[in-house]
Amino acid sequence: MDLTPLQRVTLHRLVVGEVTAATAHRRSLRWLRRYGLVDADGIPTDEGRAYLVELRAEVQRRRDARDEAENRRRREDPAWGMRDAIRRWKAGERDR
Repeated sequence: MDLTPLQRVTLHRLVVGEVTAATAHRRSLRWLRRYGLVDADGIPTDEGRAYLVELRAEVQRRRDARDEAENRRRREDPAWGMRDAIRRWKAGERDR
């Protein structure tokens, strides 16, 4: 299942408790009900909570993979830090 960003945010806010079914985006709630992630009252189901946990884990895996790729480049190229500092200097990011 592939949720839109609005649906993901709505599901997250429902689980966390930032919004209620009365204040959530109606179109998102309709699709979340169709997917079975929210019940008729707008309360997240166990499947909805599990989907959100899985989605957070996937985002964390992507972030870790990106960080690992950057760390691998740094280890392979000892002068990477100097080149990165020069690139940031030219871009105007001087105080880092």
